[in-house]
Amino acid sequence: MSLDQNRKLILEILNRMERQNSYLNILLPSYFSRYNLKSQDRAFLQEISYGVTRFKKRLDWIISQFLTQKSKKIPLTVQNILRMGVYQFYYLDKIPDYALAYETVELVKNSPYPDYSGMVNAIIRNVIRKPNEISWPELEREPVKYISVFYSFPEWLVERWLNRFGLELCQKICQASNTIPALTVRINPLKADMTQFKEKLTELKVIFQESLFLPTQALIIKDFPEMTKSLLFQKGYFSIQDESSMLASEFLAPLPGETVIDMCSGPGGKATHMAQLMQNKGKIIALEIKKARLVMVKEEAKRLDINIILSVLKDSCKLNEEYLEKADKILVDVPCSGTGVIRKKPDIKWKQWGLNHLNELNKVQATLLDTAAHYLKPGGEILYTTCSMEKEENEDIIRIFLKKNTNFVIQESLPFSRKRGIVSYNTGIKEAIQLIPGYSGADIDGFYMLKMRKKK
Repeated sequence: MSLDQNRKLILEILNRMERQNSYLNILLPSYFSRYNLKSQDRAFLQEISYGVTRFKKRLDWIISQFLTQKSKKIPLTVQNILRMGVYQFYYLDKIPDYALAYETVELVKNSPYPDYSGMVNAIIRNVIRKPNEISWPELEREPVKYISVFYSFPEWLVERWLNRFGLELCQKICQASNTIPALTVRINPLKADMTQFKEKLTELKVIFQESLFLPTQALIIKDFPEMTKSLLFQKGYFSIQDESSMLASEFLAPLPGETVIDMCSGPGGKATHMAQLMQNKGKIIALEIKKARLVMVKEEAKRLDINIILSVLKDSCKLNEEYLEKADKILVDVPCSGTGVIRKKPDIKWKQWGLNHLNELNKVQATLLDTAAHYLKPGGEILYTTCSMEKEENEDIIRIFLKKNTNFVIQESLPFSRKRGIVSYNTGIKEAIQLIPGYSGADIDGFYMLKMRKKK
């Protein structure tokens, strides 16, 4: 497709995302398949769609500097065209300035709002002429506003993190959360060991490096075009999974022959990882309320030649007597706000959520943990995890649970953290592992893990 066609698709994606409250990680793949886009076109759509979403507030601030009528209401389509143009100017260096200005104006002319073409032309050309003449809020006088605009985060979230983490760490979190995450793959030891897998990648001229936390299980991929179409992927030699997510299965440490329950299993990354750690021996009961996500669990297990996962369509919040005290280990990876994975899902920060939304999530999180406790054998272990950095979803849930369930004790995590080189943020529960972007590592998601044992 031409660049002009690609830009029209990006504009459509950005408009749909805001109007329909959609998610980029769902929208983009649907466009890739619908238009059968080549890898170069897919990369362009992904770069600009994610980039504009990631830096939306910063881009709007820059645009506002060159608006002559600041109170004028600009249609969403025109706003997104301006954001696309300004993003490409500041963050991409392959497009000549004259071409960028021309294409941006043409996009407006061919939109339902051609009358805005003069305004867009003036703004884009001023940005090109005066790229460094942007006035930012003062950090010392207005720290919330400065961080919000400069790092492109909503003020309410900045204020929350400032109060909890302080000025310096808050800025580090925001900066790290704006980076593009590395692509990490987990090898399938049922197919090949790390040495054999590296040899296969080398034969394909794939550039990679060892994982920081799990060097025997994971690799960071630098360049692997059409990865999921490769025979290595299709034949189940590896899975795509983040390091922080892999650490959860490692920390729970399921053993061959054990019975494990995964309370919220879709799309199956942790379930299949646990099966590999168990050497495909034992039983994993994968519970999932959404049929589409359960299908993903089944397909992933089949691709990896794993046969110990029993996929069950079930609302895990509802107690099932069939599973009472049946599990040796349980993974409770709960639905959460996702503030730890904004690097991968930048649209999370623009969703309309606050304390009411957190309260609803908390009810589900607490119920899932309470229900799981009934399924655990005496002496068994349960791991509670989120991809959140918010205390309401993490330590608050644990404290409430332990008050009601005095037959559970928190398990030590320090030996595990030391062995893996994990830098955990102190949340007040010293045994908890709280990974924080910008604190726990330059390329790490926010993730919370806490393991408990049920007394005999």
